[in-house]
Amino acid sequence: MLDVMSQAKNAIEAYNSALKITSSNIANMSVPGYKKLGVSFQSIFERILSQGTAAENDMGGTNPRQLGQGMSISNIAVDFSNGETTSGSSLDLAIRGSGLFMVSPDGGNSYLYTRAGNFQIDALGNLTSNGMQVYGLDNSDNLVPISGLTGSKINYRWLSNGRLQYSATPDNPDSFTNEKFRIALTFFSNPSGLAQAQGTSFAETLASGSPASAQAPGGAVGSVSTGQIEQSNVFYLGETIAALELQRAMTGNLSIIKMASDIISNFIQKLG
Repeated sequence: MLDVMSQAKNAIEAYNSALKITSSNIANMSVPGYKKLGVSFQSIFERILSQGTAAENDMGGTNPRQLGQGMSISNIAVDFSNGETTSGSSLDLAIRGSGLFMVSPDGGNSYLYTRAGNFQIDALGNLTSNGMQVYGLDNSDNLVPISGLTGSKINYRWLSNGRLQYSATPDNPDSFTNEKFRIALTFFSNPSGLAQAQGTSFAETLASGSPASAQAPGGAVGSVSTGQIEQSNVFYLGETIAALELQRAMTGNLSIIKMASDIISNFIQKLG
């Protein structure tokens, strides 16, 4: 009975962790650039009493005798499938493909990576994403912070090649001139191995590998949609169904623990 209770307890802990992940996905379903987490399970601790025997002459063989398996979480990975896009301001960008924007929370000492292209201009004229400095390429293809911007976001727009343009009179389409900046994108060979970081950004890990060199839109990093914002890739109905299945599994294992506990209690009472 103790083995039964231990197996059910381990299952409840795994399902509870998965339920927290599902809850987090639903909580962030309206957050631009959010990428949902996916969880998978595995069986563990096989209990094989005998391997079975082969049929011989006129005698039939026997199947293995086994007591089943326990379970645990095998993997938690970031799902980098593209989310739907919605209309944004002229300063917003959405990536169509595997690329990531490059941002820094500490003045370029370290970099994080995000799909959140709902950009802002701070009081110092820096282009930011969730409060972090956005990086671009200058005319010599060097990675530089996009800074020194004047006016407000309505004075700027992006071209489909990632070039930033400025106009003091944005109501006149012919008045826009090219800035020195193009948006910088990168990608990872294993983006599912990235770790969640500040806001909707991600940090590289040993599993993700190092990022590719910063580059303008096109090729491996994908293209950009100007004036668009990528929403989260959370599918509400799917997450809700997953949560209900997890709750059902937890309830079943709680019933197993209660049954085992009742059997043990009855046995102790008979001994007493």
